[in-house]
Amino acid sequence: MKRMRPLKSIQSQPAQFPMSVSTEYLGSKRALLTFITGAIAELAPGASEIVDLFSGTGAVSGAFKSLGYRVTANDHLSMCHALSAAVLLNEAPPPFQGLGLESRGSGVYEEVLAQLNGLETRRGGFIYRNYSPASAEHCGVERMYFTAENAARIDTVRDEIERLKPNLSEGEYFLLLTDLVRASTAVSNVAGTYGCYLKRWKPRALDSMVLTPSQFVLGTTTRHEALCMDAEQCARTHPATIAYADPPYTKRQYAAYYHVLETIVRNDEPVLSGTTGLRAWQSESSEFCYKKHAAQALDRLVGSAKCEHFFLSYNEDGQIRHETILDVLGGHGRVSVREQVYRRYRSSALSHKGPNVVERLYCLARV
Repeated sequence: MKRMRPLKSIQSQPAQFPMSVSTEYLGSKRALLTFITGAIAELAPGASEIVDLFSGTGAVSGAFKSLGYRVTANDHLSMCHALSAAVLLNEAPPPFQGLGLESRGSGVYEEVLAQLNGLETRRGGFIYRNYSPASAEHCGVERMYFTAENAARIDTVRDEIERLKPNLSEGEYFLLLTDLVRASTAVSNVAGTYGCYLKRWKPRALDSMVLTPSQFVLGTTTRHEALCMDAEQCARTHPATIAYADPPYTKRQYAAYYHVLETIVRNDEPVLSGTTGLRAWQSESSEFCYKKHAAQALDRLVGSAKCEHFFLSYNEDGQIRHETILDVLGGHGRVSVREQVYRRYRSSALSHKGPNVVERLYCLARV
């Protein structure tokens, strides 16, 4: 096993990449994009393709798209797949040719959103029955994720997007789903994630839900791909010069913490449990969230990856110790490390921890 000495930490710089999704997301790398892309470009010079194995909201995938890379984004959650697809498959407002609309001056995309916002609200849908105060009548427990009006709006718009799907391109379909996720998040009555709802309405949750246009990430769109599969399977079946992994690093299971948004995107009607209305998430659980399994999961992932350079983003508070990561990666090649200090996610600002945390980017070069 060979190791390179850790390289000097790079000072924090503001991200320069326009992102289309503002959804709060645990472990989001939006504030670290310059650090990540700069280090990868330096350590893997000349590379032109990358597979993002845990794409989340598509922030890193979008950043590499804007830099001219051919990007394959993957995440096992349907919500994340939709968000990443919207980022990669659109670089400007799409034409929506299949809908046969004419612009009223603001553009066809804005006209589509205006029509979705203008739909007559229909009550009785799944989100209305289960995730608004109407759930008291339908489920025997009053859930306050959304107001009754906004929950009904979510159901109405989601059904209409599905009705339009045969006439939409893949990019258009996922863009509208992303717009709905953003609009739903803007009026959700939660404290960042959907593990539970607040018992009192916060002011923002009382606003009316309105779909607004996304921003777009410039770059070529014809060669990018968005996948929805297990990360290890993606690493094994989709070779690229660079593989980038940003796996969960805490015990929080994303499938449980974002279950409501996952249900909105899937548009299914799962069996729910408990006072929070949790959908079954165990089949979507990640071994990276368990301290006793995370290192083995990392070893299998790296061993499966068909790449010349493997990059791992990992937090110093993660389930796998720094020394263990070096041992795991070192068994597959030559390892170097970059570090970046940044402010903790606010829900992690516990009394026994300081305001800052170290993010590490591990580079594995195959030898």
